[in-house]
Amino acid sequence: MKNSIVFKSFMAVIIASLNMTALRANVERLDPQSVVVIGSGVGALTTSIFLARSGLRPIIISGKNVGGALTQSSMIQNWPGEYEISGVDLTKKMQDQAIKNGVEFRELEVVNVDFSKRPFSIKTEELYDKNKTNEFLVDYCVIATGSEPNKLEVKGESEYWTKGVYSCAVCDGALYRGKTVAVVGGGDSAILDAQYLSQIAKKVYVIVRKSDLKANEKKRAQNLFSQNNVEFLFETQVKEIKGNQDFVTNIVLEKKSSFSILDVDAVFLAIGSKPNTELFEYKVPLDNNGYIVKDQNGKTSIDGVYAVGDVADPFIKQAITASGDGARAAIALSESLFQKKNAVQKDAPHTVTKSSLDMKKEKNVKTNSDFCDQVVYIKDYNQFLQEINNSKIPIVVDFYASWCGPCRHLSPKLDSYAKQLKGKVKILKVDVQQNSQLADRYKIRSMPTLIVLTKEGKEEERWLGVGEIVQYLESLR
Repeated sequence: MKNSIVFKSFMAVIIASLNMTALRANVERLDPQSVVVIGSGVGALTTSIFLARSGLRPIIISGKNVGGALTQSSMIQNWPGEYEISGVDLTKKMQDQAIKNGVEFRELEVVNVDFSKRPFSIKTEELYDKNKTNEFLVDYCVIATGSEPNKLEVKGESEYWTKGVYSCAVCDGALYRGKTVAVVGGGDSAILDAQYLSQIAKKVYVIVRKSDLKANEKKRAQNLFSQNNVEFLFETQVKEIKGNQDFVTNIVLEKKSSFSILDVDAVFLAIGSKPNTELFEYKVPLDNNGYIVKDQNGKTSIDGVYAVGDVADPFIKQAITASGDGARAAIALSESLFQKKNAVQKDAPHTVTKSSLDMKKEKNVKTNSDFCDQVVYIKDYNQFLQEINNSKIPIVVDFYASWCGPCRHLSPKLDSYAKQLKGKVKILKVDVQQNSQLADRYKIRSMPTLIVLTKEGKEEERWLGVGEIVQYLESLR
């Protein structure tokens, strides 16, 4: 009996150990060039495309539905370059573009985040097996989880969603040109939607639950009262939405216990929305309505955490503005990462040991620094001369600028070539803003520019742009 208990205890320890090992196996420490994007709407997709094109490695944690809320729009007519396109088709195009640029998609659900220290922790579950968990450790994260429109929760609402029931008048209003529509709500968004639709629809009913508007846009509301094709129905509620299975035909209204039927072609809900920020409560700053607080470039007050799209936009809520948010945030993020990486490498000690100096005295013997497998960042003119004088192997110099997008795209490639060409070629990097003397000496007029130097520091060859530079370095492998 005693032996049995000991054996069971021993097996329990073994199983617990195996479970811990399995748990650790699901922890993935992403490399410094990686960025986790939580969400997969147009803001997330645009962010990831811009990040990938700047040389970073974005990973989109998409959940079930790539494309987000936009996939619910049956027809989009205000996307530049597309006269008319469905939300599904538009987001599919964006996803294809993201994949072609190297964006990785993970169909997982984020269940917890920890931004209190770096690397950030992002915990996920498998969509169809909650017992399978993963943890990503990453230095940069973009939140693009969108928002959910508030619903009426009445019969027929879900059945006719996108078939005549919508939450975005600007997105879908043009589908009902010359027709009769209803706007539900009494706030500023309802007034704005009604004004917009009044220029398109034949008739606009504004259905207000209370006896008065709660909108701050009083002047705009007064203008609507005077319009012939706009009618306000106060103290009225929508109780049911009806249709012919294909589209909405009428709605059932209640006013003071009296019911009536109103024929309409579409219903636009303007009763607010809720940002998908439950996961980030107490993790990032939120405003009083639950939206993430950020600056114009998407930066939150937590270094390395950004937010784009509806999750941080309580006002406009347009696909095109979410896309613009994504582009801004990606550019700001890649600039931040590039500058920090540059600062770390510049501050790293320039290691030349005594033995390597002794070796340098021997003719045609490579120094230890010639076997460096990292790009050397030049801090000043003297260091530049020292690198040239001490080297017994060819030197190539990349002239770059921190604001240069192609330079950021090239940077990780140079890191890779430094390892591949170790002992064959030494790669130096010169910031033209910090080392204008060197830029003037070699007449640098565009970035990135790569020059090949002799031992005396004279230029032998020059290559311009990412394409030419990569092609040249490939030839050296």
